[in-house]
Amino acid sequence: MTPMPTMPECRISITDFVDFVTRAGMPKLTKVRQLKHRGEYHAYSDFYRGIREAIINAHAHERGKLSIGPAAIAAIEVDKRRRHYDALITAYVGWWGRKKLEWFTPEQAVRRFEGFHLRINPELGLSIDGVPHIIKLHFKEAPLSKRYSEVLACIMYESYPLPPSAEIAVLDIRRRRLHRLSPRPELSALVAGELAAFSAMWARA
Repeated sequence: MTPMPTMPECRISITDFVDFVTRAGMPKLTKVRQLKHRGEYHAYSDFYRGIREAIINAHAHERGKLSIGPAAIAAIEVDKRRRHYDALITAYVGWWGRKKLEWFTPEQAVRRFEGFHLRINPELGLSIDGVPHIIKLHFKEAPLSKRYSEVLACIMYESYPLPPSAEIAVLDIRRRRLHRLSPRPELSALVAGELAAFSAMWARA
């Protein structure tokens, strides 16, 4: 008997999944199809890679905030990114300001499901005024929504190996606002249902 084909393993980031959760109706299926058929990762297609790496390296290698601009601009491969990068550089350097920030390497985590792996990948580990923060960066022009923050908080607090006394946060860079997230255990059922829906759509997309 010919064995039944298995569904390809799905590996997505927590950002991809939260984008899926915050959509409704047909846009959910559209998001799944985009993820399933986007192909292998290529650095040139990662819109915010240059600025993201410049921010991480400024902290991890103690290069300072003034290193972010030159490093990010040097990484630009598509001209249309320049306007976004300029705004993000100015905003991030402004948020950093005179804060005392100390780097630590944030762990990466994977939440496994049948045929489905969810990568939890915070960009920054920063001690801010002595308090460790695990930080996701929000680069997009649209403000960080309440629902996005709540779903992200639920998944992170359930799935991430949080260091003692640490906080989970999202930095809305363009608005220079650090959102400290609280656990949302009441959303566990919602997240479980969305994970099941994503998996079912992935199998048929």
